[in-house]
Amino acid sequence: MDFIKNCTNSNSVFNLLMNLKNKSQIAFYLIGAIAASFLLSLVLLQLFFAALIMLWLLEPNIEKKKSFGSIEIYFLVFVCIRILSILFSEHFELSVHALYKDALFYIGFFPLVFYLKSFSQERKTRILEVFLLFSIVVSIIGISKFLFGIKPRAESIVSGYASFSTFLLVGLTIYFSFFSDLKKRINPWLVSFGGILILLAIVLALGRADLGIAIAIFFIATIQKKIQLKYLLPIVGMTALLSLFSFQQNSSEIKVRVSQPATMSDRDILWKSAFQLSLQHPFLGFGPRTFEKIFPNRNLLLDKGVGGWHNDYLTVYLESGILGVLIFLFLFFQIIKDGFKKFLFANNWRWGVFISLVAMFLSAAMSGFVNNPILSLLFVFLLAYFSAEIEGEKIKSLSYQL
Repeated sequence: MDFIKNCTNSNSVFNLLMNLKNKSQIAFYLIGAIAASFLLSLVLLQLFFAALIMLWLLEPNIEKKKSFGSIEIYFLVFVCIRILSILFSEHFELSVHALYKDALFYIGFFPLVFYLKSFSQERKTRILEVFLLFSIVVSIIGISKFLFGIKPRAESIVSGYASFSTFLLVGLTIYFSFFSDLKKRINPWLVSFGGILILLAIVLALGRADLGIAIAIFFIATIQKKIQLKYLLPIVGMTALLSLFSFQQNSSEIKVRVSQPATMSDRDILWKSAFQLSLQHPFLGFGPRTFEKIFPNRNLLLDKGVGGWHNDYLTVYLESGILGVLIFLFLFFQIIKDGFKKFLFANNWRWGVFISLVAMFLSAAMSGFVNNPILSLLFVFLLAYFSAEIEGEKIKSLSYQL
């Protein structure tokens, strides 16, 4: 009882946390919880991120500096430019909301990379296995919502079809990176069934760009022998058969796609409007979250509920100017440069993390993750894994290695 009473006092809670000898153990469980909650509960996802940030704030500053590398510098500069574009926004009353709506995205990367750089390979692997497991769970939920006619396109509990399919692109690459290892421990046909579920969910989401990226991932995985043809061909065949069956059960959206295969879903209007505005605030942009205020052609849209530019490169430019989009591209090119060198031919999850990041940057050309409350956190989760491996030699002196 005394312990419970002491914990109700904020100072006691702070002292209790400060005296914990194994914060890294707590961080491991928190990051595992983050991996499990991306498309199951936004509230829990944000809660776990917030808890991880608070734990990180209690760490010695000297330890934090040891985990700071080039990827962290690029990301920090990007965050600083975003904050400057808020402060100098033409519509400050709208942009200021980004300070709290995007706070976990701006800050969450640093505790993630700090703790991941201190974890053993086994622990990092376990977390990604949790991520993969819940990617399959999320796929089942999306497929079920489609088959029962709840939604015309597969989606998750907490997001629409666009976030759902982009998330599963990551799940698919992580799946391929783990396939060889998993089939040694689990029946390979059961492992193959997990791949069928993820791919089927991507197909039923009916996102053409993400489906094209998924096909490219399949092609790369096949070329690099991440999965043998005797498993790959049944996965593709069963996915095709289940897709045909599913579209017979729920055909409303696929009929639209078949009748209008070349439709841009208003993107042509959005992008033309973006170019109309492109020279008005070239250095720091109009400010984050100003789309509703500055978009000039809403009367031309078929979907009146559109809330963004459907292209992260245009979004970052219009919101944070040429400075923002340049550092965004520099970060992408740094990932490509380092990833090709150290990740592209890896025989473990490093391959999946690298290809996942590339897939997200490609998908951003037709949708985006920067202003998405779930995908932005997924991006920093992957980026932290990437940085933890690229600059692993810098973490040997961290005192929390496990």
